[in-house]
Amino acid sequence: MTAMPQYVVAQYGDRRRYLVKALREIGHRITRLASRMDDGDLARVAPGEDWTVTELIGFLRDSEREDLASLEAMLRVDGSRIGERRAMALVEDGAYRRADPADLLWDFATLRDETVWLLESAGTSWNHVGMHPFRGEVPVMQWVQEMNERDLDAMWRIQRAHDALRPGREQVTGLAEP
Repeated sequence: MTAMPQYVVAQYGDRRRYLVKALREIGHRITRLASRMDDGDLARVAPGEDWTVTELIGFLRDSEREDLASLEAMLRVDGSRIGERRAMALVEDGAYRRADPADLLWDFATLRDETVWLLESAGTSWNHVGMHPFRGEVPVMQWVQEMNERDLDAMWRIQRAHDALRPGREQVTGLAEP
């Protein structure tokens, strides 16, 4: 009988560590992808997409800011009130059209580091919930899972934009890069 692969144990045996690792690695991946694109490509809408990469990064930055505030509240006091996620409205309002993508990316990466540190040091507070105005009780684990799903969606959208806007240039593949 062969041993179970390590990633299965990490994913299902200790969901917290898996999610924190995913947030860290996907955040780094997004940063690497976007930093390889020039400002012109960052400001263009790729075929099949609705947002520019700059808008995606701005959305991620403001989503991270909202999520960090909610997580801080939930982890500090079980049952804390948490706000509605509103970052998408900023994209729709055109808030990032004139933004500096490097500043957005730096802010996102800095906020992500704070989020990862907070979650790594949360201990038993992972069992807390937040009180959402429309959804009611939302467990920390579920909130972090939703962050991970948002990140994965954004990462693949940035990857597709990178590949579409940089034809014939370097293609980025795989999650582990030097």
